[in-house]
Amino acid sequence: MALADLVAVLRTDLSDPQGELFTDDVLSRCILKGVYRLARDLELSLSVVNGEVVPEPEGEPRELLLLLGQIHACQVMRAQTANAFAFSSGDKRVDKTKQPEHWAGLEGDLKAVYKQRLSEIKPGAAASPEDYIITPGGLRPVIYDQGSELEL
Repeated sequence: MALADLVAVLRTDLSDPQGELFTDDVLSRCILKGVYRLARDLELSLSVVNGEVVPEPEGEPRELLLLLGQIHACQVMRAQTANAFAFSSGDKRVDKTKQPEHWAGLEGDLKAVYKQRLSEIKPGAAASPEDYIITPGGLRPVIYDQGSELEL
């Protein structure tokens, strides 16, 4: 599937048909990042060759790729709106300082949908290193009291 076709679908999913928020280069980069993440998560062999995703993802993997593209687009917008401003003059007020927070909220919602859909396709695949903490076994808490050591 051509990268340009995926960008067009992603643009529709992001409600940006006129290209006011995202350039084609930015959305292409979002798709590229998604290709490698999806290949890792589903243990597929996906790559981008001459502007096309090979082999062509179909069905649910294609939708997951577009969902990853949306997640990466939210990250781009968080960075782009990080220096948003608030301005007031007389009775007029413009406040754009909440934009990064709203993009972060959308990103979190999309990540939850991605993990849920991924776990339906491949149970256990949604667990990533940043999602859990490994606690070494055999550890016991120790309470220190002045001058002695008590074990629980």
